[in-house]
Parts: sequence; C-alpha cells; structure tokens
Amino acid sequence: MDGHQDELRAVWALLSKPRGDGGEYRVLACSEGRSAHGMFDDLVRRTLFGTPPQWADGGAPGEGLPWISFGAFGESDLPRRHISISITHWSGPSEAYCDSSGRRIAATRFFAVPYEELARTGIGLTGLWHAVRPVELPPDDGQCRLALPTGHDPLPEVAELLDGEPGFDWAAATAATALERPLALVSRSSRFAMTRLATIDAVAWLLPYGCRAGLTAATWASEPGPYTPWLCYTHSDPADERVRVLESEPPEVSSRTGRAHLARLRLLRQELGTLGMLRELAADKRPARLGGRTRHGAPGSAARGRGR
Repeated sequence: MDGHQDELRAVWALLSKPRGDGGEYRVLACSEGRSAHGMFDDLVRRTLFGTPPQWADGGAPGEGLPWISFGAFGESDLPRRHISISITHWSGPSEAYCDSSGRRIAATRFFAVPYEELARTGIGLTGLWHAVRPVELPPDDGQCRLALPTGHDPLPEVAELLDGEPGFDWAAATAATALERPLALVSRSSRFAMTRLATIDAVAWLLPYGCRAGLTAATWASEPGPYTPWLCYTHSDPADERVRVLESEPPEVSSRTGRAHLARLRLLRQELGTLGMLRELAADKRPARLGGRTRHGAPGSAARGRGR
C-alpha cells in the first residue's frame, strides 16, 4: 500500500453499453486494459442477480435500482483472494441514455479489493460502499485507490444499531443460521437499498470478521437461482435450500454449529457488552467459508438474459 494506511487499492470494471447501442451489455473499461475485458465480464456477471426493470420507477423501494451486491473471489479467479462490491444503477436521465430499442441503459460499477487489505482496515460492507460511492469510472489510470474515512471506527454505530433496530436477538439468530444455510431475507415493508445494506452489514458483524472472505450478499436478487448470494433480500422459493427469514421475527436456529455460535454471542454480549462483543468478533480475521463448502464455486450467476 506504499504507506497509505487510509486507502484501499482496487481493480475495477464498468459494465454497460453506449447510448443508442443495439448490442448486449459488456465491459466497456477495466483497470487491467482491453485484453482483460473478457475476464472481467465473467467476474462482474457473477455478481449480478437479475435484469433491471425497464423504467426508472420500476420495482418497489429496495427492489428497484440501485442494487448493491458483494462477491468473494479466490485465487482461481484473481491472483489473490478478493472481496468485490458491484453497484448497478441507471446511467443517466431516461431521455438521454437509452439503447437503440428505447430501453433505459443501466451500468454496473465493479470493484474488487484484496481480502488482506480489507481486513487490515477493519471496515465492513457499509464502509466498503462508502469508499466506492464517490468513485467515477473509468478513472484516468489503471488501478484506483479507494479513500477511507481516516480513523473511522464503524463498531460503535453497529452496536447502536444492534441495540435498537433490527435488534440483537434477530440479528444474532440470523447470523447463527447463516453459518450453515443460505438465507432469503424478506422485508416487512418497502426498504430502500441503504437500509437493507445496513441490516446485512449488522448480521455480518455478528460473524467472525474472516467470514467476509467467503460471504456473498445482495440488497436485492430479483431472479433467485443456484448462484444467488448467501445472504440477500429475495423472493424465497420453498423448494430452495435457503432459509426464509422475516425481518419481523428471528429465525429458528436448528444446527449444532448455529446454536453454539448463538450461545457464544449471548455470552460475549453479557460479559463484554454489545461493543465489546463486536470487537472480539472483529479481531478474528482468519479467512473462513460459510456453510463449510463452496456453493457451485461462484459468487453469482451470469445475468445474460433479456439484454443483460
């Protein structure tokens, strides 16, 4: 990091299509140059979980754009273990950014940072979002630096969230269940993307920090399937293996691993308080894998249908 203690270095890609274009969505630029467009096209699509609605006002709050998703890539995809964040949003005013068929054009900004650097900074999923939010793509050079709030400690804010809404009991049971089974979060009302992100992040903080090395998550997955992220808001399918979790009530923790983790969370909170419990979990940064296995070996599906 060349002495920069308040920055992350990220590889990046922009997936979209030019205004008036009649072709499919594709990588228009990436940090590694034109020869890497194909590789990044595959990586970005594996963090997409549906086709955006045709109109800007399509979908309920939280289901319409922007969509925010997180992926986990191992050494088989990139030279080092990386954590990614993808943001799918509208390219610009609807009257100005349409393809040749008159459909609104979306764009996906994809960033991936080495897990070791993310762990060194100690930021969470919301912190990573704040780091990439102001970054315009493509930048003037290759890899870009993501500025982080200097000295910012996210844990007091997370502790306040857990002591309020969504509450410790719900978040702890959800985190314990997530150790063994993928989850379909079901919002009790229309929740905007940032509210959903804060809820997902609160659950992630109740796992050892190293679980982020294998965690996949999304604020909305409109087309759930075998590659749907481990922790996401989505329509649940009774035939799917994921656990349906209502925001209005904690899930039932049924596995031995889950029950042991829930008991540990309760004990840590009782002995150390909410903030002390979070610091204990955040200190364990050994890379870990949820569920004890890789689901189909990929963090997302290739969203190629319907113009994507």
